[in-house]
Amino acid sequence: MGTILDMMEAIPFFGPFTHQEKRLLADSGHCFELYKDGDVIIQDGDTRDSSLFIILSGAAFVRKDDHPEHIIAYLETGSIIGEAAFLVGGRRRMASVVAEGSVNVFRLDHAALAQFDCPFQLKLTQQLVVIIVERLEKMNEALSELMG
Repeated sequence: MGTILDMMEAIPFFGPFTHQEKRLLADSGHCFELYKDGDVIIQDGDTRDSSLFIILSGAAFVRKDDHPEHIIAYLETGSIIGEAAFLVGGRRRMASVVAEGSVNVFRLDHAALAQFDCPFQLKLTQQLVVIIVERLEKMNEALSELMG
């Protein structure tokens, strides 16, 4: 399990977590998945799966299924995926995320999260809120630049 723990140590998202908390996550092997090139990690429009994904190694791209030739974004190691659907269960996935090469991800669903104590759950939720706020700030800056 050392490799997964090493990958987690290198991801800023896991920074606020103690070594023991990261070890608990690493030891719960059901939270880690490997995707091959072209595998769909998240499906545009899906409402059944509200899992959160964190890319531990590899890369992926984001696209809308009605325009598969248009790449919206490229995601690298450390990228957080699916936070909106995770925080607001049942929310429709806004885009597809497709593996580009081999991709190791940390996957967390609500059943897995329920196995951890409340302080851990709160810490994870706070990290997601920070990420969403940072993304909103970037969008606002980009919009301001666009508007002149």
